[in-house]
Amino acid sequence: MGEWINIHTHRPGKGLNIVDLCLGNPVISQGKMILYSAGIHPMFIDDGVERRLEDIRRLADKNEIVAIGEAGLDRNVSIPMEWQQNLFRRQALLAVEFDLPLIIHGVRTFSEIVAEAKRLGGPHKWIVHGFNNRREVMLDLLRHGINLSIGHQVMNEASHAWQLLPEIPRECLFLETDNSEWGIDEIYDKAAQRLGINLEEMQDLIQKNYRCLFQK
Repeated sequence: MGEWINIHTHRPGKGLNIVDLCLGNPVISQGKMILYSAGIHPMFIDDGVERRLEDIRRLADKNEIVAIGEAGLDRNVSIPMEWQQNLFRRQALLAVEFDLPLIIHGVRTFSEIVAEAKRLGGPHKWIVHGFNNRREVMLDLLRHGINLSIGHQVMNEASHAWQLLPEIPRECLFLETDNSEWGIDEIYDKAAQRLGINLEEMQDLIQKNYRCLFQK
């Protein structure tokens, strides 16, 4: 059996976990395989942004993180979109500077995210995490070289994530648990079922994509 790779989580479990520090340092029991990402979530934009950006730069410079993020844009947040876009752009540029993937949070802002991808040029090491949206949105993101990570929504067979999973190019696919209580093994199992492959093939697929994007 291969390895579980959880591309974005606040609750590390089996396998290799990329833990997002944006909610604070998680409690991690011994024996977990942990790597970190760091970013400024649009829900947490405050007067400390400049200091926090410097903290992210320091972590990246010391190779203490493997990704920037989660960063992003969110229409449900009261922070003006212009401020969100400026901060998203600065984090995207940090990802380019240090050759790191960018983990993206998006809520009703995918057209703006695509516009930023165009503005900054490519190729990108961008991953929209927790993707669960319409086919048109999926195709637009993929056209602009943006990868997609599927999370707990795949457990719901009525969801966009479940329905569209077979249409995502396999080289653009990642899996995650985010902040859900589902185990990464359960999400892998459900995704493998939807793709008509066995669990080991699912693990091999995600491991290959991980090596391509995360290992310099």
